[in-house]
Amino acid sequence: MGRGNLCGEKSLICFIEKRNTLLLGLLLAISVIHLWAQIYGQVQIASVSKALVIPALALWAFKRFNPSRLYGFALLFSWFGDLLLIPDGTVYFISGILAFWAAQLVYCNLMLRHLEGSFLKQFSKKEALFPLIVLGGYLAFMLFLMWPRLGVLQLPVSLYATTLTITGFLGTLIAIQHNNKRAKILALGTLLFVISDSMIAFDAFYFGQAQFTYWIMATYIPAQYCIAIFLAPSEGEK
Repeated sequence: MGRGNLCGEKSLICFIEKRNTLLLGLLLAISVIHLWAQIYGQVQIASVSKALVIPALALWAFKRFNPSRLYGFALLFSWFGDLLLIPDGTVYFISGILAFWAAQLVYCNLMLRHLEGSFLKQFSKKEALFPLIVLGGYLAFMLFLMWPRLGVLQLPVSLYATTLTITGFLGTLIAIQHNNKRAKILALGTLLFVISDSMIAFDAFYFGQAQFTYWIMATYIPAQYCIAIFLAPSEGEK
């Protein structure tokens, strides 16, 4: 009887592992199709596949881990941001920024749960000095370049850029303090997010045309995946 239960447990574990591998493969396939479509100018395929990236990530994350409802909201806002940035137009662009801003606020909230002290306390920690100098300097440089070109979007873009930079700062601080593999993957994800959205800003406000094209999603998709590795698991799974 005990042996039968053991065999059943092994079969269940194998099934779960295969399912998770298949779902991760689905995410990878959609990502590859999207990047291929962007490179070769297949606009419709690129739009459809872009809309499927976050749902595929959510399906894998919720089957693989036991995410909180708050993490689910972060993915939902990210998905809205993806959809809103597909069409052209200022209204869609601003709406997309607002959606991603909400996602970043949720990510910051989730990361603060893995750090001791209040939000303001994080900036006074000795481990915070290096990431503050690097990311704060990068934010200042970006705003210096973009500010004259933002026009009426100065406030929303600056607010989002600041929040995005804080996301990268918190992710890096967690990696420094926790010093484990998952925390380092989180830091990589938040920094890739900063890079991805910086390229969007350069295309929209500095160059005035698409220069980075597929590089934006080539950094954004790994960013979301890396963030999921750390933030999706429940506390008991870490």
